[in-house]
Amino acid sequence: MRIYSKYYKIWAYIFIVMSISFFVSCSKEQTYQPNKNFHKKPVQTLFNIVLYRSEKGDVYARLNSKTVEYYSGDSARTVFPKGINVLFYNKDHTNKATLTARYAVNYTATRDIVYLRDSIKIINFNNHDTIYCKDLYWEQDKQIVYTHKPIRRYTQGGETFGDGLVSNEQFDSVVVIRPHGKETVHESD
Repeated sequence: MRIYSKYYKIWAYIFIVMSISFFVSCSKEQTYQPNKNFHKKPVQTLFNIVLYRSEKGDVYARLNSKTVEYYSGDSARTVFPKGINVLFYNKDHTNKATLTARYAVNYTATRDIVYLRDSIKIINFNNHDTIYCKDLYWEQDKQIVYTHKPIRRYTQGGETFGDGLVSNEQFDSVVVIRPHGKETVHESD
């Protein structure tokens, strides 16, 4: 009987210790603590890239950039910290327009908006317009481009300034907000 009571006490002791450790470990609510630096560093960085954008098999834009950084999570975005150069094509694959900026970011997590800033230059080869601005928003789902900051536009008729602009994403119909400046109007004979 002594041997049985000795093993009984050992098993009882092990059972009590395991039960206490189980209840102590389960008494604290487990919470997820995300890594605070998770969104501060890109999950992927690419160098010297060329991206093409097409629709129904037709390429209508080519984007060049020296650096692209991809971020994930709730604030997923694609950042072009060294700028972009985008070439837009006509349907016959001739050059339509070009857009350059020193910085760009494509917010992909919550909305499909591209934000451009720093020395933005847009050249429309079809009508020979050149537009300069400080920042630019491109809402891809609505297919519009706009800014509410001052712009400068050079056309064949002269130079125009404005308090912003709205255009389609192909820069076919640019509307200058509150235009002012000099522009030559040619009268027909």
